[in-house]
Amino acid sequence: MLKVLLQILIALFLLICIFSFLLNYLNAWVNVSSSLPIGIYLIEHDKTAPAKGDLVLSCLPSHYANIAFERGYLTSGKCENKIAPVGKYIAAIEGDRVLTTSEGIYINKKLIPNSKAQTTDTNSRKMFTQNINRTLRKNEIFLLNEKENSFDSRYFGIISTAYIIGKLKPLAVIEK
Repeated sequence: MLKVLLQILIALFLLICIFSFLLNYLNAWVNVSSSLPIGIYLIEHDKTAPAKGDLVLSCLPSHYANIAFERGYLTSGKCENKIAPVGKYIAAIEGDRVLTTSEGIYINKKLIPNSKAQTTDTNSRKMFTQNINRTLRKNEIFLLNEKENSFDSRYFGIISTAYIIGKLKPLAVIEK
């Protein structure tokens, strides 16, 4: 019985190693959060400037990454402080005006659906929000996902394009 269990554990270990190697070889990222469809995404290191609507893999400023890690929103990973990056859509770029209100996020005077910041997270912990009312400058982006409970720029604000690792393209995802 012990020998069979050991064989199963070794086989699982080998499968995990092979899967990890393939993800690294393919330059892929696995999303397990609910803010995007669960699945495997290819990371494209595109030299073109990020555009509105691009799905990107991005690190977060370390203060917010640490909070997200402590609260369990993020796991360990390859960004600063060894925290995992996030997959988010670019909602605003240089020249776009961003305004945060109690109703939600306005970009260029248009209210974005499902963008109202939550006052607490799913564990009833108080959420912090950003007070923004300005036009984005060069190399600044605002990240926003369609899910109401996504940890995005509603909470960590405008970030530099330098945090972007690459653009994401779905490879194998589970659509709900």
